[in-house]
Amino acid sequence: MLDVATLAASLLAEPPVNVLDDTPPILVDVQPGVWLTRVRGFTAAGGSTFSLDKAMGLDEHNTAFRGALTVTREPWAVKLMSTSFGATGSAESTGGTWAGQVVTAGDSTSFDARWLQLEAQWDHKAPRGDGSRRTNDPLDLLFGPHVAVSYLDLEQRLTSASSLNTVSRDGAWWTVMVGGQLTMQADLKRMVGWLHQLKVEVAGSAGATMNGGGAWSVRAGFTLQFTETVGATIGYRLMEFTDLEQGDWTVSPSFPGLYVGVNVSF
Repeated sequence: MLDVATLAASLLAEPPVNVLDDTPPILVDVQPGVWLTRVRGFTAAGGSTFSLDKAMGLDEHNTAFRGALTVTREPWAVKLMSTSFGATGSAESTGGTWAGQVVTAGDSTSFDARWLQLEAQWDHKAPRGDGSRRTNDPLDLLFGPHVAVSYLDLEQRLTSASSLNTVSRDGAWWTVMVGGQLTMQADLKRMVGWLHQLKVEVAGSAGATMNGGGAWSVRAGFTLQFTETVGATIGYRLMEFTDLEQGDWTVSPSFPGLYVGVNVSF
């Protein structure tokens, strides 16, 4: 059994720092995972404004692959993240037009999203511990800024249930964001024989697209490392964009959802 009080006292202690000579200077972490996301927000195409989840009926969970590749050389890290998914539904609204077509309850709707982001991090603060993988501090607290560039590709379609006519809009946007991340790493090897490390991370970003739309994102979660190289992550991911414009199409999508993944480091 895990003695919480003993573990807490151990983590808060200040033991001698031992250098791990066999730790590679560059760490590569691969994290494939599943993102259970929904489509939220609003859309308009030359007519009325509709909610994506209610009026357009895109309210179901979507199971999407979301992967991340992180290359770290302390105190710097570069992270590449990507996801792609498609949502389908049935319009619940009657009245108003979208892309010149009258919206009627029962019309088929769809919304596809493809996203890629490159992020550079700097962990320049270590309020506790030294933040290095080459030492075995019982507790490390790291904080630092990051800057990110992302590419978002969206397509929305509406098919009339009566005439089967389909109208669609699509567009792509580049976004620049700045933010920060807070990370806690706790050494569990001495207390729990089958666990190596607990890692908790919270990160947030905000910025704008190249054509004036807004964007922000949040990710949070914890990772249990079973060994130095294999772990599992559970957390939450949210991406939100506002006033993205392409011709007569204005869309403000939001993608929240639970994330579950595994990670392999080498």
